[in-house]
Amino acid sequence: MSKPLPFTEASLARAIKAVKRAGLHVIGVRPDGTVITSDHPIEVTSLIPQDGHNESVPSKWEDQRG
Repeated sequence: MSKPLPFTEASLARAIKAVKRAGLHVIGVRPDGTVITSDHPIEVTSLIPQDGHNESVPSKWEDQRG
């Protein structure tokens, strides 16, 4: 059985709206409900490796027989 979250969906939505009204950007939420902010948006393309190694790599746990 999992532990209940320390925040509700409604309280998180209110926190995110407050962050946006303050002129900041939400970049994540921690498991304890802490909203992680930035003063500028993250460029999503910067998260993709530029060396061409963005293909799916099988896990060592996956069956390698082929």
